[in-house]
Amino acid sequence: MRFVENSSYTAIIPNYSRLLAGYHFKNHHYQLPTAEGEKTTEVINLVTALPAEAKPIISRFTLERVQPDLGFPLYRRGPITLVVTGPGKLAAAAGTACLGTLAGRSLAAIQVNFGVAGHAKRQVGEILLASSITDADSGHVWQSTLPKDRPCSADDLLTLDRPDLRYRHQGMVDMEASGFFPTACRYSSAELVQVLKVVSDNHKTTAWGLSAKQVSLLMGEALETLELLLASLEVGGV
Repeated sequence: MRFVENSSYTAIIPNYSRLLAGYHFKNHHYQLPTAEGEKTTEVINLVTALPAEAKPIISRFTLERVQPDLGFPLYRRGPITLVVTGPGKLAAAAGTACLGTLAGRSLAAIQVNFGVAGHAKRQVGEILLASSITDADSGHVWQSTLPKDRPCSADDLLTLDRPDLRYRHQGMVDMEASGFFPTACRYSSAELVQVLKVVSDNHKTTAWGLSAKQVSLLMGEALETLELLLASLEVGGV
């Protein structure tokens, strides 16, 4: 297993270092609350952008809201902690760093960005792992180490600053992964950092009119795949 230390993403994500410097200072001694009698050594951090993406995850794992929320809505039960970052790569980076700071740097920490993405050709509802993540602004590319027993197909992913409703790009398109991935790799072994997406729109069914309810339904149908992914990572299947 390996950590990825790459200072280049501080240039890719403007003001990232300044933003997180204040955050780390304020919350350095804060720890997530643990239920009485609960003992856990596993860490599973889930990162979503939208409340509609988070809703079925919260329900499936019966997660409870953590107070205070430290600037982001946080939900937790047992080893699983979920953050809702808001859209965009800067928000995703900051929310991921929030979880990483609270949990501490651990080789065994599983980190998954789980959400919806567009795709020019794939069918709506198809579930995909990101085999690579490219930041559209900088052109920087990160290669994922996919699990040997991965529960779904994989495709490349491009992170944009805004939705591409003309579907000009090959592979998946989102707005968060290039913020999430390098940040998560600072707190965990790179093999345990994964991006799992559900196709929510394509050139035939565009993102115009995509409702929060539809997003939640798509995410709910992908929960079994998420659970299989987590299981494959927990047993070291990379």
